[in-house]
Amino acid sequence: MAISNDKHAVIWTRTKDGPLKMVDLIVTPQQTRFSYTREFIDYDASYSDKHLAGGVSLLAPPQQYKTEQVTYAAKDSIPLYPRLMSMLPARNENNIQRRLYTRLLEKSDSPPKPGLDTDWEILLLSAHNGIGHLDVFRDDLVAEHYYHDSGQRHLLTSRSAYWKQIQAEIQNTVCDIDSAELLDAFGPTPSVGGMIPKILVAIPDTSHWQGEFASPGTAEVDGVKYVDVILKIEPIGYEGVLALEAHCLELHQQLGFEVPPFWLSEIDGMRVLAVKRFDRSEQGCPIPMESFYSVFAIGDKYFQSNADTNLQELAYRIARIGKVANLDVRATQQELYKRLLVALFTGNGDLHLENLSFLGGAEQVKLAPVYDPAPMRAWSRHNTRFAVPLIFDDKVGGLRENMIKLGEAYQYTKKQAENLIEELAEKTKDYVFKIETLENVPEQNKTLLMKTVKAEREKLVL
Repeated sequence: MAISNDKHAVIWTRTKDGPLKMVDLIVTPQQTRFSYTREFIDYDASYSDKHLAGGVSLLAPPQQYKTEQVTYAAKDSIPLYPRLMSMLPARNENNIQRRLYTRLLEKSDSPPKPGLDTDWEILLLSAHNGIGHLDVFRDDLVAEHYYHDSGQRHLLTSRSAYWKQIQAEIQNTVCDIDSAELLDAFGPTPSVGGMIPKILVAIPDTSHWQGEFASPGTAEVDGVKYVDVILKIEPIGYEGVLALEAHCLELHQQLGFEVPPFWLSEIDGMRVLAVKRFDRSEQGCPIPMESFYSVFAIGDKYFQSNADTNLQELAYRIARIGKVANLDVRATQQELYKRLLVALFTGNGDLHLENLSFLGGAEQVKLAPVYDPAPMRAWSRHNTRFAVPLIFDDKVGGLRENMIKLGEAYQYTKKQAENLIEELAEKTKDYVFKIETLENVPEQNKTLLMKTVKAEREKLVL
């Protein structure tokens, strides 16, 4: 008898009325299949707060599919349904949680094979209470046990096993800590992808944060209100990156963009940046959140990377989303175009499709607030103008003329695009001088960033 390669799991979510099962999930090397439960379809349809309602993906709304099976054909670089892939700790050397879980799996009685089998086991271990509203479990009994015990919280300090392990991982040193003790503090919450190491925790909701933190979901400690954040930890080799990111968050806020509260601090000699999570309502309910990358990969069978689209086409892809979701297309396109211009004026060449997200379900969705605006062009290895290609036409002119032409795709007239460039140039004219005054940023990185930004300004501004 042939052995089945099918992998089974379930997806639940948390609502104001308690946990609710969403789907039954099957994964094979060839495809991902799932179907919504009748209970979830009925509940989702009755949700009065529509921005909290949402299916597994923006492109798989339960009210459209009902109990019909949703099928996704595996791709070389995306073997799982893209929304599930985004819940995995990223495959890069800076992702703390993937390293830890991989070691734990290697020590198990039956270690999974590298590739999809390992990813699947990591998903089942880690994909609860992460970014967005999906919780993945091996079966319903595991889900019910998790929600029953999820009220247990831990106050984490710089002396805890948890933080010692984080320090060891960042510094690439050895820290021999019992895995059970570590997981008890670390929990099943996935960290976030990207170049900078990130973990999900809760911190005091006060103006002056001194570095205290607790496990995610902690609402209060000793009478002090706590708030869930993404905690970024400055990696070796990128000294100053968090000071630069905090400055760019502040600048975006001054320019009128929606920016989450953030705190820059130091814990036990390590610089950290905490950014309040905006995928949670004030009552603590999860809000659907999905990256542009995930949405495009689901909607386009040929899409596998940032290079599979360009900035002009990006505007049209957003327009197509508006045909299947309640999205203000014009507002979204114009907001994104402004972000692209600010990226040029600040040296942020890292505005890729996983640094842009949709917030909310198909019935009420918008562009997520600004996140990860670090000016990575301060490092020569990241000194690229745009992460998503700009189709540059020499016949149109230089950078200024090509950006004005790009504005047409984002529903700006030529005159509006010209005025916007001039407006943002004026509002960011002091940027390079403020960069020069930042502490904890190496001089060579300041110099490169200022040189790069000045060169771009000369091409953009008349």
